[in-house]
Amino acid sequence: MITDAQYIEIFHLLLLDQLGRRIPKEHYALKGGCNLRFFLKSIRYSQDMDLDIRIMRKETLCNAVRKILNSHPFRLILQAKQIEIMSVTEPKQTETTQRWKIHLQVPTNSIPLQTKVEFSRRKFDEGVLFEFINSSIVSSYQLAPIYASHYSMETAFIQKIWALILRTQTQARDLFDLFHLLNMGASIVITNDIRTHLTQAQENALSISFETFKSQVLSYLPFDYQEQYNDPALWKNMVSKVIDYLCNL
Repeated sequence: MITDAQYIEIFHLLLLDQLGRRIPKEHYALKGGCNLRFFLKSIRYSQDMDLDIRIMRKETLCNAVRKILNSHPFRLILQAKQIEIMSVTEPKQTETTQRWKIHLQVPTNSIPLQTKVEFSRRKFDEGVLFEFINSSIVSSYQLAPIYASHYSMETAFIQKIWALILRTQTQARDLFDLFHLLNMGASIVITNDIRTHLTQAQENALSISFETFKSQVLSYLPFDYQEQYNDPALWKNMVSKVIDYLCNL
């Protein structure tokens, strides 16, 4: 049985495939949880999909996304996976951020699922790669190979450290993702701007309770991992590993 999180993931994959046909690869980069999931072997599903964009004008990107979401061929592709777009809104369309909210009807849930796709022009980092998405994910949904531009493991690691430092509301997923990237062998060369915020990063990591992790992350893991990670001792170990790394920096 396909879960709600997996239906959203299928939608993200198919949309990313369409975006790659309309946006030059050097103009965008997938980031955040979808980047970790699709390219860096994370087990965590993502509710939303985030990308950085550059050069392309706001109106040009807006028209491209609208054409994809409204196109009959794209909706037929989704229909083949039992996904139907019920509604699309554009709550933010500025020079720095363009955001779409989409409601999807799927057979496993009578209530439409909500996802968000957001493009940001605030910063375009170094370390962009153009690669095939993890074949095991794509083949599990019986999709053709998909390739996309995304941030490297090292860049994603730096971005997650900054997320832990700068978010107005600290998120358990940032610490979970840092733990995953550390296990993947990620590391960074420390810079002065990060060094001055390391204490704040450690304090923010310590502030995330196991209950917060359960409410924010646990349901976005595959079922066979949820029981394993539903353990306060394991969460404590994850927090300790991230904080130890930050301390060593």
